[in-house]
Amino acid sequence: MALSISWTTRKIRPGESEDAYVFVSRKRFLAAVDVGFFLEWEEFGHNLYGTPRPNAGAGPNGGHSAVLLEIDAKGARTVRRLEPSSLIIGLEPPSLAALRDRMGGRGDSPEHIERRVKIADEEMALARSIADHVVVNDDLGSAVDEVVHLIEAWLQERSTR
Repeated sequence: MALSISWTTRKIRPGESEDAYVFVSRKRFLAAVDVGFFLEWEEFGHNLYGTPRPNAGAGPNGGHSAVLLEIDAKGARTVRRLEPSSLIIGLEPPSLAALRDRMGGRGDSPEHIERRVKIADEEMALARSIADHVVVNDDLGSAVDEVVHLIEAWLQERSTR
């Protein structure tokens, strides 16, 4: 399984890894949109975010390899429409206060945090409506273990079909 690295037009945050996203100009991003490069893309907070289409892989029986996408709820809705058999796991914070604290800890501005928190309930509701499972990220290690377990069970089920 491979992790898909999303593209974005936003600036890198202080202390953020340069490989967290593919950081590109708006012009380059829109050129990629024009040639159908993205599986899904959205504009959020005046920045563009997109998931490159997975390459056809040499998965079992000549099918596609599994790809892990780290996307928002709108992107997940698009993936569900394009690939109905996809496993969608929603991740959410234990509370909106915890979300505020996490965003502040990564250096987001107070204005950005408030904008983001205002739409968080709507996004979480959308994610719950399309997700196969929802994992509350109140402890990172436990949340990772739960996600890994869900993915392994899904892959095992698919391999026995």
